[in-house]
Amino acid sequence: MQRINWFPDPLITGKLFAEINNGAAKAVVVADNKNWLRVTSTATGDNFGQFSLSGGLIPPAGTYHVHARVYAQKAAANFIVYSSVNSSWKQLLNKPVADGQTLTVDSEITIPEGCQHLLVRMQLGREVGLIGMMSEILIESADTYDKAVGGLPGFFSGDTMPRD
Repeated sequence: MQRINWFPDPLITGKLFAEINNGAAKAVVVADNKNWLRVTSTATGDNFGQFSLSGGLIPPAGTYHVHARVYAQKAAANFIVYSSVNSSWKQLLNKPVADGQTLTVDSEITIPEGCQHLLVRMQLGREVGLIGMMSEILIESADTYDKAVGGLPGFFSGDTMPRD
């Protein structure tokens, strides 16, 4: 069975536009020889950076493996995945990352039938100067991921196809 990463820009190359709220700034930085989306809070309030998937970029309903590398600096942050069905938002995943910690997220989510939007978000605290980063984002069918043998998820080692 072919492994497919449904996230269109796992290596943060600019193929997918990152959204931020008014209290944050974004940049793509290189760390550990990888591109990372860096979000920095520039005002007090709800601070986040995210990627939004809609239309043909949303995987069909089912169970998926989510992989990502995340980092927080100056305070804890959260890596969150949301889905929307008929304008009703549901949190599918929320992984806290402690201040100064780099964390590998490896979790399962269930994308509901009729999903119209999927958000992959780095949520910061409400203070100015906080930093959160994410990279190596993968959303892959749990069935094909479970059958893979060891190592990094296939997209990164070359044994899967990215979704265009």
